[in-house]
Amino acid sequence: MSEKTFQQVITTEDGLREILGTPSKRAADKVIDHIDDHCAALIGSSPFLVIASADADGNMDVSPKGDPAGFVRVLDEHTLVIPDRKGNRRGDTFSNILQNPKVGLIFLTPGYQETLRVSGTARIVRDPELLESMAHKGSVPMFAIVIDVEKALFHCAKCIIRSGLWEHDEVEGVPNFGAILKDHADLDQSADEVQQAIDESKLANLY
Repeated sequence: MSEKTFQQVITTEDGLREILGTPSKRAADKVIDHIDDHCAALIGSSPFLVIASADADGNMDVSPKGDPAGFVRVLDEHTLVIPDRKGNRRGDTFSNILQNPKVGLIFLTPGYQETLRVSGTARIVRDPELLESMAHKGSVPMFAIVIDVEKALFHCAKCIIRSGLWEHDEVEGVPNFGAILKDHADLDQSADEVQQAIDESKLANLY
């Protein structure tokens, strides 16, 4: 741990909430326990994800994974498969999964401001037919990571807007976030009304 000392350190949930406040119904209720059509559409258009894992002692690691859009396969509403391509052979994520199978993913799609967060339990598999079906340019992955999905939620766009990450990109085939949030949070408003509120929040609450 750093030897640097700080005068005001938040150490309790109550202390956090006193400053941060509580999330709106839209934010609190948008978590679902499966991959629905909205999530599948985003995953199908995403060429890049980051996977977080930890070893048995809680030491964290984050690893990027990238391939042509749609490289992550949705087997069913509770199962994702990530092919592992050639890399540096460190295998940090694999080693962590063997010790602690809990993982978190975040999917990014160029041109789409919202991101998708997924968490669940991972396994490392070598089923030949599965691996061969995920070959790309003649290269069959040595392993695949299978994720048993436990939680999925779309993350709001503010960080993407602040960073200017996708200012010159557009995406097709993924519904607007208002429609997604209406379904995931079971909101009474129309998708257009939800999207309008989201757009207003993007502008009003960036900083």
